[in-house]
Amino acid sequence: MPEVDVTRESGIMTITLNRPDVLNALNRAVHQGIFEALQDARDPSVRAVVLTGAGRGFCVGQDLQEFSSGAGSVADNLRENYHRNVLAIRALEKPVIAAVNGPAAGAGLSLALACDVRIAADTASFVPAFIKIGLVPDSGGTWLVRRLLGTARAFEWLTTGRKLDAEEACAWGLVSEVVAAGELSQRAHEVARLFAAMPTRAVWQTKRLLDAAETSTFADQLEREATAQAELTQTHDFAEGVAAFLAKREAEFTGADLTRTHVVTVRNDDDRRRWRLTAFLRLPLALPHIYLTEYWGAVAGLVAIANWFIVLARGRTPDRVHEWLERYLRYSTHAGAYTFLLADPYPRFRGLEGTYPVDLHVGPPAEQSRWKVALRLPLAVPAVLCAYVFGIVLAVVAILSWFVALAVGRVPDGFQKLGVYCLRYHAQTAAYLLLLTDRYPSLASGYPEP
Repeated sequence: MPEVDVTRESGIMTITLNRPDVLNALNRAVHQGIFEALQDARDPSVRAVVLTGAGRGFCVGQDLQEFSSGAGSVADNLRENYHRNVLAIRALEKPVIAAVNGPAAGAGLSLALACDVRIAADTASFVPAFIKIGLVPDSGGTWLVRRLLGTARAFEWLTTGRKLDAEEACAWGLVSEVVAAGELSQRAHEVARLFAAMPTRAVWQTKRLLDAAETSTFADQLEREATAQAELTQTHDFAEGVAAFLAKREAEFTGADLTRTHVVTVRNDDDRRRWRLTAFLRLPLALPHIYLTEYWGAVAGLVAIANWFIVLARGRTPDRVHEWLERYLRYSTHAGAYTFLLADPYPRFRGLEGTYPVDLHVGPPAEQSRWKVALRLPLAVPAVLCAYVFGIVLAVVAILSWFVALAVGRVPDGFQKLGVYCLRYHAQTAAYLLLLTDRYPSLASGYPEP
């Protein structure tokens, strides 16, 4: 039996943690299964996700048996397994519903709280168990609980570790509703079908904007809303919603994605504010990222050579190889955005989606034309030359932005957008060379202009 069971039906993916004998405690196999399922959920045919547990428990957190037998560095375990899954839930462009069928404790509680909606069985319970063994909440627990409950109540609950039953959790606002245990699956899927019938892009943008609002100023949030609104007016669902309203009928949304001009796109959510000190010291601060990008890129080049033979034989890049190369490309985009003053926060060294204001999206693995694969290097020469020119433009823009940032603490909107445009073309060229796609780099923007 798989330790994570995944099913699909009518646009809904159900991810079931499947270790009922240990109340679905988390081990490396479960983490990997959750991550792979969330990657598969990016398929446009999936419009909502339900996360639940098998048996009488939702998830009681880390399997202490694995932990005590030597799971390696705790921090590395968190970064490699827990962090990437809660970040993947927040970055997933679909609603995620947690059907909490029993105890949710420790990191299992954090996993439930990372979801967009929580529905609890009347047998469910919620326990921030960390304090009981002398630890602090992890997997985003402090951020998620504070966001839902406020600082005072979050502190009291997390530092006492007391168990909440389902009704009390509902009264506190941790879950949206409580149902009889035997009705939980049916109700969770009713809610999932409700979301699946909605305009998926608008649901995603609402999710993204609410997350951004945690640290955004009012003026910055207004700008994000304006940008999102302009993007959504390009969707089929917007046209359908307007037509249905005028015809006084129910809208039939398809959830269709935006018409992308390329499978590799860069999302720009930067607020253009720059801290003068880090702007002044940008190059020395960026050196660790520059070095890691070079070393990781060298290894990625070797992997791409091996992948060339695989794609010639199979017609597509293997999922694991695609995932690894995608992370390299996203990390190099984050590092490049920081180095060239296109964003201000210091990047993480992980290459995870949804963790940086200038972020890279790469479509899932797809079939590639073998003749394009065979001739990839000669075909790529014009794109590489064009990317070289854009690199010069990017450097000039960065130098000009450096002077402006030191003077006024911001970079001009035009400079920032031009820099992101150049960075996106670089990313598309690299994706073409690394065989992540056989789509040629595009001089058009990542999405149709409003």
